[in-house]
Amino acid sequence: MSHTLLITAGESSGDLHGASLARALLHRQGDLTLTGIGGPRMAEAGVHILRDVTEHAAVGIVEALGSFLALRRVFYDTVDRLDRQPPDAVVLIDYPEFNLRLARQAHRRGIPVVYYISPQVWAWREGRVRQIARWVDRLLVILPFERDFYARHGVHATFVGHPLLDVLGGYRHDRRFAAQLGLPEGRFVLGLLPGSRRREIDFLLRPMLGAAEALDRELGGITVAIPPAPGVPPERYEAWRQLTPLDLHLLPGRTYELMAAADLLLVASGTASLEAGLIGTPMIVTYKCSWLSWLIAKLLVRNIRFCSLVNLAVDREVVPEMLQAQATAARLADRALALIRGGGLDRIAHELANDVRPAFGQPGASARAADDILELLQHPPQPH
Repeated sequence: MSHTLLITAGESSGDLHGASLARALLHRQGDLTLTGIGGPRMAEAGVHILRDVTEHAAVGIVEALGSFLALRRVFYDTVDRLDRQPPDAVVLIDYPEFNLRLARQAHRRGIPVVYYISPQVWAWREGRVRQIARWVDRLLVILPFERDFYARHGVHATFVGHPLLDVLGGYRHDRRFAAQLGLPEGRFVLGLLPGSRRREIDFLLRPMLGAAEALDRELGGITVAIPPAPGVPPERYEAWRQLTPLDLHLLPGRTYELMAAADLLLVASGTASLEAGLIGTPMIVTYKCSWLSWLIAKLLVRNIRFCSLVNLAVDREVVPEMLQAQATAARLADRALALIRGGGLDRIAHELANDVRPAFGQPGASARAADDILELLQHPPQPH
């Protein structure tokens, strides 16, 4: 019997993982009907996208308020669809402000709920665990410490591994990728990844470029490259070049190649820092938002020692984190020079390859998640 799934993801990373999950589901059961809230990657993977909300992603609590009204309309349209065309199950991917509310609505209607890539309740708003326990039928987690966290709260979670291990299968830290990108030979390669959201880039690009200029002076010339995120319009590239005297290499669509080729990366905290960590390239993780957003976050986030998932996975600082007031050109440059001249890059590369990557499990997360979802469809839970 054919089934219908509603898959909801909100940001670029959720769209990526939703696409991998969709392919795995359709590979196993080709007559599935997949509809969803997501973005272009999910659409390419065979999901009929009802609304693309990835354009409303925001960095910082204050900045997110501007997207509230647009997302509110999408939410109520989606709830209306649950009544008019109820799916056989709802699959939620991260995006907790939207998805937890949708989980409640689906649960009220007796529609099974799978949460794949759970909210980071271990970092803040731990009380949401009770909501997950009440409204979610299957919880599939991708971070190595999440299963134990939920178990301490009496919630069963299945660790399926991280889906990025499949996406990044062919990439390892290797200077030979520099030749594939056409970058100059024999020069230190610095990669800049200031994020995928416009406000994120506005906060981080200038200090990153300033740090790159300082390194260029200190090291006698380096290669600096940026892989613009998919959502960045090409007309902004030239504006970036006007911000710096450096010969800036812009590499759209070559993010993973640059991550593998670089000697050092300056990376916005988030999915990109984890991607770089799994590839194994030394990096400095940085983050900056409005001061009001930062102060609110400091009040709310009390349970974790680190910002980066790379460090959280092994519960120690493998890669430096330069956050908010530390995210200045001078401080980033000083930390980078200390790593370069003190042998820190080799240490980081070794720990990423031998400690961090193994902590995230084995490839095949999307396949394991798909199997679990299909098993749910064959044996739906009893209403509770």
